[in-house]
Amino acid sequence: KVAIDDDGTVRTPIRFSGLQYLTLGNVQNTSLGENDELFIELGNYMLLSTDSLPLDAKNKEKLSEVIAHDPLALIEYWSIDPDYDGQTFRSVWQDYRGNTDNDDDALRVIRDARLHVPHRDKRTVAVRAVDVFGWESEVIVEVKTNE
Repeated sequence: KVAIDDDGTVRTPIRFSGLQYLTLGNVQNTSLGENDELFIELGNYMLLSTDSLPLDAKNKEKLSEVIAHDPLALIEYWSIDPDYDGQTFRSVWQDYRGNTDNDDDALRVIRDARLHVPHRDKRTVAVRAVDVFGWESEVIVEVKTNE
């Protein structure tokens, strides 16, 4: 609903969506001596409400089917910071739709990643994903190194 203040300022409501989140599946950090092999698997992507999307009823129904059967298909891009400091996200690995360097499917991102990174006994890993609607989700996990 649009509101006009006494001074003529036009105000429109702003809607922020916090109704999506990303989960991780298997996350492992294995020591290889001076380096580690970090394995990260996407678990699930949840888009809890389609109400704020500018879609007609037919497309909302199709979206509901994707959400029910293959929610990770909504991911447009995801990236990994293997040593997140809690302030600045530094992506050292990413995959996106259309990238066929990681697999032959240009319509989907790959669901797991394997990185070689400097050894750490313990690390904070941040994973960020952007869905096809432009909404971003983030997961931060603490990972201990397996010997």
